[in-house]
Amino acid sequence: MDASDASTEIRVAVLGEWVPSPLADLLALQRAEEPETATALIGCSATAQAQELPHDNFDLALSTAAWEWPGWVCEPLWHDTLAVAVAKRSHLLSYREVPRQELLKQPVICAQSTADEPWRAVAHGLVEDAPQGHVQTVSTFDMAMTLVSAGYGIAVAPAARLTCYLRRGIAARWPAPTAARCRVECPWATGASCACPPGAASRPRAG
Repeated sequence: MDASDASTEIRVAVLGEWVPSPLADLLALQRAEEPETATALIGCSATAQAQELPHDNFDLALSTAAWEWPGWVCEPLWHDTLAVAVAKRSHLLSYREVPRQELLKQPVICAQSTADEPWRAVAHGLVEDAPQGHVQTVSTFDMAMTLVSAGYGIAVAPAARLTCYLRRGIAARWPAPTAARCRVECPWATGASCACPPGAASRPRAG
């Protein structure tokens, strides 16, 4: 950031219900390196944002989806892998990698709140052959994890998203075979008024 930008506020929008854990490390680094620059987090509905342009509401947007806004660029921040969430007393814990045929025997719990996130389509492909009636949809991801913890079924989600639930009766296993592991990206959008080299991230410069 240029010295002329030192008094500005960085407005970071988080689109959707999930706040990724690496964001805390990023904000801490910002405070340590530039304590004079304030950072504001803005929560936004991903569904609503898909229907309108960002205008001047924020400088950066963090999302699990790649947005195509005119005049903005989208860069992946990190990659993640889909994992299977199971209860800590589940018999599936005997597997380091859960065979697909075992996944298809389990009730699958999905969250309506993540229906528009790109990884959901990939996750659905792992369990799309499950018997009719084996898939249950609840309103939020938090509710889905509560049911998984109680032993009502399994869920498939990015491994990083499951991390905060590992102390709440949830365990994570990889789907097998290894080829079935699916990498998902966590992209962000930045204003394109500032050149952004490949793999780097920047925000619009003031003035």
